[in-house]
Amino acid sequence: MAQEIRQKQYTTPKKVRIQGAIDFLEAKGIPHHKNDIFRFYGASRRSGWRALAEPRELDGRRLGHTILRPEQRGRPRKLSASDLAVIERFIDNNGFDGRMVPWAGLPAAAGLDVDVCGETVRRAVKDLNLRMCVACEKKYTSPRLRERRVDYARVMLERYPDPADWRHIRFSDECHFGWGPQGKVWVIRRPWERQCPDCLLEKEMPAEKDLKRRHCWAAVGYDFKSSLTWYDVPGNSNGKMSMQIYRYHILEPIVGGWLREGQSFVLEEDNDSGHGTSKSNIVRTWKKANGLDYFFNCASSPDFSPIEKAWQGPKEYVKKRPCWEDDLVKELAEEGWAAVKQETINGWVDKIPQILKECLELEGGMTGN
Repeated sequence: MAQEIRQKQYTTPKKVRIQGAIDFLEAKGIPHHKNDIFRFYGASRRSGWRALAEPRELDGRRLGHTILRPEQRGRPRKLSASDLAVIERFIDNNGFDGRMVPWAGLPAAAGLDVDVCGETVRRAVKDLNLRMCVACEKKYTSPRLRERRVDYARVMLERYPDPADWRHIRFSDECHFGWGPQGKVWVIRRPWERQCPDCLLEKEMPAEKDLKRRHCWAAVGYDFKSSLTWYDVPGNSNGKMSMQIYRYHILEPIVGGWLREGQSFVLEEDNDSGHGTSKSNIVRTWKKANGLDYFFNCASSPDFSPIEKAWQGPKEYVKKRPCWEDDLVKELAEEGWAAVKQETINGWVDKIPQILKECLELEGGMTGN
């Protein structure tokens, strides 16, 4: 039987030593014979010259571990990079309907003629950071509200078409923090003790008179964030702003202070009766007397106003704690408000023209921003 001939494989360090020795001798101009170096390291003449022929960028490594040459190992992928690019374009260009397609039907829906199962598609698109998850919900937009949103978007884009045009606007609104005598209670339990009698809280909804609320007002803008202004409305437990409170506790001391300091801005307000939406009232009279430039936002359109996004921070800070004292709720809200970064607010403001354009493309639908 003929003896099986096996080619001797040299390890990576041996290749590097051969390359390094010859590079050093050539750099110093020392006369040498390469065959002598091959013999010194125990390599054949052919293997030595093959080691020298490898690009130095490989650092003597095997070809399977370098990006300088294509991968030749393993079974070819059923979905190539070009196939994944087609799938990604299909998802990005077909809106919500394109994102509802199940994994198994995604290649065919994208126009690919490949025979793959859904699990193969799921694993492949992980490289694109795509995954299947529960769809986030957004508020239903009635036809009448859609018309108002379209009209508002058109008017505001004509008035302020560029992001820089919105940087002098300050977006204002109120926020209400409500709690009762029984809030969330945290207990210590084991994973299997979810329904343990010792871990259950018997909860009864408190009466309306026992509910407590704190109310505050604030404004944000590009490179601007006011502090929280806390207020109470006598005889009103839901915190709905009255014109008297707005005139004497918000406009005069806060907004009026900005005007007296010579600050230049336009105030965006919620389209609420307490802000003086009627033709003749004490709020509108104050605005005219003090030269306040303002406009009312579009009702039921939180995606248009950065202040609505800014309120999420204080609300989350209040919700994550089981303590429900009056002073602690205020303290948590202040802490959450301080955590809202100015750079984040600036990004929200600069994105408003894009949101208005998306609203027009959706024919008045909620943009999800």
